[in-house]
Amino acid sequence: MIETIFSNNNLSSVNAFLVSLVIGAAFGWCLEQAGFGSSRRLAGIFYFRDMAVLKGMFSAVITAMLGLGFAFAFGIIRPEAIYIPETILGAQILGGFIFGIGFVMSGWCPGTAVVGVASGKFDALVFLLGSILGSFVFNYAYPMIEPYYNWGDLGISHIYQLAGFEFGDFALLVTVIAVVMFWISELVEEKFSFRRTAERGSGLWAFSVFMLIGAVMVMALGRSGTAGYKVVETGLYASDVLLHVEMGADHIDPEDVARELIAGQKRVALADLRSREEFDEWHIPGSVHVPVETAVKMLERYRDFDLIVLVSNGSTHPGQVWVVLKVFGYKNVKVMADGLRGFFDRVLKPVSLRIQSLTESEEHEINHWRTMFLGSGMAVGSASPPGIGTR
Repeated sequence: MIETIFSNNNLSSVNAFLVSLVIGAAFGWCLEQAGFGSSRRLAGIFYFRDMAVLKGMFSAVITAMLGLGFAFAFGIIRPEAIYIPETILGAQILGGFIFGIGFVMSGWCPGTAVVGVASGKFDALVFLLGSILGSFVFNYAYPMIEPYYNWGDLGISHIYQLAGFEFGDFALLVTVIAVVMFWISELVEEKFSFRRTAERGSGLWAFSVFMLIGAVMVMALGRSGTAGYKVVETGLYASDVLLHVEMGADHIDPEDVARELIAGQKRVALADLRSREEFDEWHIPGSVHVPVETAVKMLERYRDFDLIVLVSNGSTHPGQVWVVLKVFGYKNVKVMADGLRGFFDRVLKPVSLRIQSLTESEEHEINHWRTMFLGSGMAVGSASPPGIGTR
């Protein structure tokens, strides 16, 4: 089993920096060899005369996707050992739009611009300087745009799960789409001349067949159960589980959850077990939607986190999932006491609506919680969060 720099929590180490430097230099060399150190070639896709960018991007996607599929299936690497950024729809859609405009105007993207600078391209240098300036402007403007920046925060999400696919099935679908786009790109470059495309001798036939066979194998491995999640022998007895419950080690108070999330000193995964509709209507900022029926599989990537907190309307479903996760060997999982109702009453309720007397420091902490969790625009700052049931 291969451990990554991310899974070992060494991203800030000197070794991680050196590895990144070597990989970056090698990647830049590959881009230069592929001709991506020229803005003319990169911009060719917008004039339908050179589709190398599209073919290169699709090749990278399916190579990484199928490679990870085989690595997961044969236990070479664990899914949770791979860093995946959170999905924030608003920021990524708008950022992609701005990125696209910059690409069209300049003919560069950040990675290829670095290659261009290394090749002595002055326009690439201008592009990079503009990117740096834009980063500074964004940082200074962030406090003003933060509520909009966090719109559509889905946590760590996967498009194949949201679309209702298994990983292997989705991999085959994307590979078929990629192969179709490869051939369309060839036809576009040859002005839709099927004869010239056939005579081109680019090796696309062999590449297409090879990728499709790989995708079918990934799909078959996923369906065969080879890459499934079976109950492991943990040596954990029922008495041990009950002892955890008696000692209170199975749950964590909402106030402590809030403190851990704001402190940011630990890797904490907040797993919301409600339905997708309830999650979209109201959820704690930073939480991840995890359906009960797939909780063991989806939470595997968080097995090495400092803490996994199970959240629902009440404590019934989190308690049931907690027991199952214990059977599967999870040691870092807890249930948030009193569920979302408890989080709202004990963390988000305004100071003025609280019956108990509070110290000045307690009032300050509550106001800070409200600013952090309600100010993001994802939680609902009404008198009661909608759809709060009892499970």
